[in-house]
Amino acid sequence: MDYEKLEPDVIKLLTKHFTSGRSGRKVEFVGIHYMASNGDTDTCYATWQSREASAHYAVASRGEVGQLVWDRDTGWALGDFDANCRSINIEHANLADGTVTEACLDSGAHLAAAICREYGLGRPQWGVNMQPHKHFMATSCPGQLYGSQRGEFEARAQYWYDVMTGAAAEPEAPETPLPEVLARFGDLDPDAWYIGAVEECVREGYLKGYGADRFGPDDALTRAQAVAMVANAARADLSGYLEPYEDVAPNPWYYEALCWAADEGVVTKADKFRPDDAATRAEVVAMLHNWRGNPAPKGEPAGYPDWSEVPAWAQESMAWAVEQGVVGGAGKLMPNKACTRAEAAAMVASLLN
Repeated sequence: MDYEKLEPDVIKLLTKHFTSGRSGRKVEFVGIHYMASNGDTDTCYATWQSREASAHYAVASRGEVGQLVWDRDTGWALGDFDANCRSINIEHANLADGTVTEACLDSGAHLAAAICREYGLGRPQWGVNMQPHKHFMATSCPGQLYGSQRGEFEARAQYWYDVMTGAAAEPEAPETPLPEVLARFGDLDPDAWYIGAVEECVREGYLKGYGADRFGPDDALTRAQAVAMVANAARADLSGYLEPYEDVAPNPWYYEALCWAADEGVVTKADKFRPDDAATRAEVVAMLHNWRGNPAPKGEPAGYPDWSEVPAWAQESMAWAVEQGVVGGAGKLMPNKACTRAEAAAMVASLLN
């Protein structure tokens, strides 16, 4: 996107469910929303063409910005017509836990800053010229953009506003050749075998990092992280699934993803799920195999000295994963080893490419 000129990456204008003009009002603030799905411009267009709602911009997990309603017109975003007339609204794609990816957060914050500059609204500030949807009606929107990521979003919007108005210097090019979407992670090796897979998974929102600067490539993937990863890769609609486990209360960040996974057969329904346990490589492979509909493999793979270590319940899944190139590149399957986050990223990226 050209933020200086407010020219988005994609333009796909709605033909209904917005109001021409602003009924004599001026733009006074930016409305901040989340999609309640890991969608993009096309997703929003398809939804709003059939439902009486709209917003001006949509930001995808990969950071792409699309425009669906011109700034000069009124989007139906806040449940309050006067507030709609006085605002430009931005939708953000979100992951299973209600957070947004680094790329989405940065693009959304940069866009909010550009709007504040263009319309003379001043430096971005929550509650002043940036308003969350929930200030106008009872809703969870904008998710963690007004929760755990609120401070980061505001700080990033202020940073970009300062850069665009000359109050701060342009960001220096990073010393390391990490892909842009991974630039904030201080624990990634740009020459490591996993870097391409991690880049894809972070860009597309399948996996995210810890806090501000850590991805944890060698950390064990927990079973909760595994189901969230699969749900994100599936672009799953997480609404309407209610299948609790004995050891999972309906509050954790991964709850909706787990309920979806249990109901869809990605994981086996049981009394306990053990969300904080490390997921083994066999368990992650089985989740991916279940998600893809349990296709039958051609047969037992040859040439793997540790095939006998694959649990009986995972043998069909592992054979399928070898055929698909999801595992096996190192010559060993290591089925009972804890799956690292880098390994999980490689499995998903290999499956989807």
